[in-house]
Amino acid sequence: MRALEVAAVLVGGALLGGFLGKLFGLYFTEGRVHDWLLKPVVAGLHPTHLDLVFVDLTLGFLIKLNVLGIIGIIVAAILYKKILK
Repeated sequence: MRALEVAAVLVGGALLGGFLGKLFGLYFTEGRVHDWLLKPVVAGLHPTHLDLVFVDLTLGFLIKLNVLGIIGIIVAAILYKKILK
């Protein structure tokens, strides 16, 4: 159950950071602040297509994380610790 809680905090924090990123993107349209806060670091496996005779598979996994995503994860972890525990 603990792993599920950690995963929920990570996903919730990333969603919070993504929402904050959209808001900041509207306010800071371009420049250094926009680039620093909103430029993501992409890690993972790009989509790969596997064509078998009877099935087509596309497999891939990407994580796009920016500064506001990290801030969102930290805020979600703090809220989780203070409110739910």
